[in-house]
Amino acid sequence: MKPRVGVYLSEQMAARLAEAAKRPGATKSALVEAALDLFLGSDDDVGDAATVARRLGGLSHQIEQLDRNLRIANETAALHVRFHLAVTPILPGAAQGAACALGAERFEEFAAQVARRVDLKIPLIRETIDRVGATRADAFASDLAELESLGSRSTAYQPGLPASTAIDDASAPVAAVREDGSNGGFRGRTGSAFY
Repeated sequence: MKPRVGVYLSEQMAARLAEAAKRPGATKSALVEAALDLFLGSDDDVGDAATVARRLGGLSHQIEQLDRNLRIANETAALHVRFHLAVTPILPGAAQGAACALGAERFEEFAAQVARRVDLKIPLIRETIDRVGATRADAFASDLAELESLGSRSTAYQPGLPASTAIDDASAPVAAVREDGSNGGFRGRTGSAFY
């Protein structure tokens, strides 16, 4: 048996309820119960809301990750283009036709490589970062071994002297182009991943 509840309604709301209850199959009790269920939310809605919130949170995280990856790809492309334009000499008019043909051939190979990597789901950037990380870890281990072999010849702290020059100049920056577009006298290191 359902409990009986007495409520007071405004005359306008009571008139609307009476009018809605005139529809076939509708009762005042059923209409009030449906309205309260909608207003208060059913037990199923609480579980559904939590599920939806969890899924929306997951989608939000995925969108943030996609945004980050897209920004990385954009910056990578922009840095490559700036470097390429900085180091590519101007060709004489007679050589431009052959250069365009070679460029088209190279672009075809580039597009094929991109298609293969996309199909295999092996991102080059992840592979490169892993390889560079391993190379740097190996270089760090060899630098550490070299420091340990120096023994008593270790250098004393000198204010204003960058740490990279305390031992030798082997740790000079290896970037090809600075953010402002100049090369700033940077040079590559022999045996490193960058030339």
